[in-house]
Amino acid sequence: MSRSMHLMYRNSVLLCKNKSLYLNFFVYKQRQFSTTKNCLNIMPAWVIDKYGGNDVLRFTKNAAFPIIHYPNEVIVKVCAAGLNPLDVSMRAGYGAATLSMKRDPLNIKQSGNEFPLILGRDVSGVIMECGLDVKYFKERDEVWASIPPWKQGSLAEFVVLSGNEISLKPKSLSHTEAASIPYVANTTWSALVNTGGLNKDNCAKKRILIIGGSGGVGTFAIQMLKAWGGHVTVTCSQNAERFVRGLGADHVVDYTAGPVEEPLRALEKFDLILDNIGGNTEQWALELLKPWTGAKYVHLSPLSSKTRTDSELQMA
Repeated sequence: MSRSMHLMYRNSVLLCKNKSLYLNFFVYKQRQFSTTKNCLNIMPAWVIDKYGGNDVLRFTKNAAFPIIHYPNEVIVKVCAAGLNPLDVSMRAGYGAATLSMKRDPLNIKQSGNEFPLILGRDVSGVIMECGLDVKYFKERDEVWASIPPWKQGSLAEFVVLSGNEISLKPKSLSHTEAASIPYVANTTWSALVNTGGLNKDNCAKKRILIIGGSGGVGTFAIQMLKAWGGHVTVTCSQNAERFVRGLGADHVVDYTAGPVEEPLRALEKFDLILDNIGGNTEQWALELLKPWTGAKYVHLSPLSSKTRTDSELQMA
C-alpha cells in the first residue's frame, strides 16, 4: 500500500471513529435533554380539528402524548381542568393568527398546524416527569397552573408545561377547587396590579368600580381590593347582590333595575374602573373617573401578549 493510500485509509478510519463518537455523544446528550419515557404514545383528550361551535368538539383516545422538548419542562397528569371564556373564544377562532405566530414565529409550519387543538386554560395535577433543568419541583409534586393560550390545554390526561408556569398546589385545596383559580386569579392580578398600578401599599381608601363583579375576575378583584383597604363598588344582578356583599363589596348597583350609569353618576368619582363587560361601557364609564388624578379605566378582553388579558388602559 502506498504512503498516500495509507494516509487516506488512516484519515478515513479516524473520521469514522470521530463521527461515531459524535453520534454517540449527540444521542447521549439528547437522551439527557429529554427525559420523557417512551412507554406512552397516545392519551384521551377533548380536541377540535377546526374552529366553530360546540359541534367541533371531539373526544378521542388517540391524542398525541406530550413530550418534553426543553430541559425546564415537566409532564403533569391532569387531575382537574378548568374552562374559561377564553376557551370558548378560541374554539370559535379568536386570536388564531396571533397564537399561530407565537407557536411558530418563523412561519415554518403550514397553516392549521395547531390542530388537533386541546382547550382548557386551568389545570391541577401531579408531576409525572421532570426535565433535567427543573430544580424546584420533583415527580409526584401536586401543582397547579394557568396554561398559556398558545400551548395545548388541560382537557386531556397529560399536559406539558414549563417549570416557570407551575407552582405547588396549596394542600388546603382539592384538585377540583385548585383548577377553578389560576386563570382568573392571574387575570385579576394583571388587570389591577400590572395595568392598574394598585398594590397593598397604595390601595387604601381608593375608590374602585368593578363593572360585572359577580364573575370569576370580579369575585377575585373584590377580595384583593378589600384586603388592601380599598373601597369597592360593584355592578351585578339582583340575584348576585348578597353574594358580592359577602365577599366585601361596599356598594352594589343592580344593573337589571335600569340604565346602570344613572345611579353610578350620583356617586363619588372613582380612582380606577375595572370593566369586565365591555360593549359600549367605555362611552359612559370614563366620565365616572376622578379628573386630573391619573385615574384609570381597565377593560378586559381574552388575549394579550404580555398579561394573558388584553387590558386597555385610558387615563382621565
